[in-house]
Amino acid sequence: MAGKVLLADIAQRCSTSISTVSRVLSGDGSRKIAGITRDRIIETAREMGYFDEKLKTIGRSSALSVAVLFLSDHESILSPFFSQVVEGIKAECGATGSHSIDLRVLSLYDDGFFSELESGMFDITIILGRVKKDILERVRSSRSQLIYAGLNAIGGMDEVVCDAREGIANAVGYLHSLGHRRIAFLGPCNQEDIENEFRYEGYRDGLKRHDLPFDEALVQDSYLSSDDGYAKVMQLVEASHPSAIICANDNLALGAIKGLSDAGLRVPDDISVTGYDNIEAAAYLNPPLTTFDVPKRELGRFALRLALERHDSGRDYNVRLSLPFALVKRKSAKEVSK
Repeated sequence: MAGKVLLADIAQRCSTSISTVSRVLSGDGSRKIAGITRDRIIETAREMGYFDEKLKTIGRSSALSVAVLFLSDHESILSPFFSQVVEGIKAECGATGSHSIDLRVLSLYDDGFFSELESGMFDITIILGRVKKDILERVRSSRSQLIYAGLNAIGGMDEVVCDAREGIANAVGYLHSLGHRRIAFLGPCNQEDIENEFRYEGYRDGLKRHDLPFDEALVQDSYLSSDDGYAKVMQLVEASHPSAIICANDNLALGAIKGLSDAGLRVPDDISVTGYDNIEAAAYLNPPLTTFDVPKRELGRFALRLALERHDSGRDYNVRLSLPFALVKRKSAKEVSK
């Protein structure tokens, strides 16, 4: 029976204090309570049958409008990486008990993009992907609360990041441990107009950590696409003769491996290849791609969760949540003689 469920029972189940449970279930906003704790208490109370009239109004106390922004012409919800991030956001929309959420996905190249963004209709705006500096400045002037989710931090707002700069530096380290010394980089390099792109810097960081000399011939600037990976990988190989290539993402690696194969080179026997982000297709390449796994859905989930916490608590300082990457060893990279 609902009347037999005590606050102490809920507190014990949630590993928190009775006073915290009481404040949440009474709607007391005089003290800040983490959104995760609040949601857990409400859900536990529901599961245990603690349904009084007050609780019935807490779970969906207000409606919020949330925009997800794609601000690059090379990134969209069709991307195997970003589709997973958006799925994470959608999943969290359904899981939150504190708000009903109207979610919109907008692209920079949609008609009326800025007029819609600047209309003031969005309570929260989640930025995905890389963004040009002038575009970011205009987005910052919108009246919504901003949060970024992705691989390359922006700064000046809440962020959920899986650090690609450090991940690419780790890729250099892994290939170095396999005996590779001529390690090339295929990815974005000349990014003066982009606010948040640091994978090339990560490559340079990795070289320095392992006392490897920088050779400009070992670098090929490219978009983060399979087409560019295919088109440019042989330019890189013919110019620098690397033993291994670090691709800035898995899409590039997909194209690079196909390009190498069509040129008669075997991966990894002739040249090793690594990617970054571990999209689903990476496991099904021939050979399967060695890469770094990024918790893509969690990037989206935690972005919305952190945004809701700030909205509800009134927090006035920025928070960066760092999610871990993990090396996924497959067959596209092999040990060589040192």
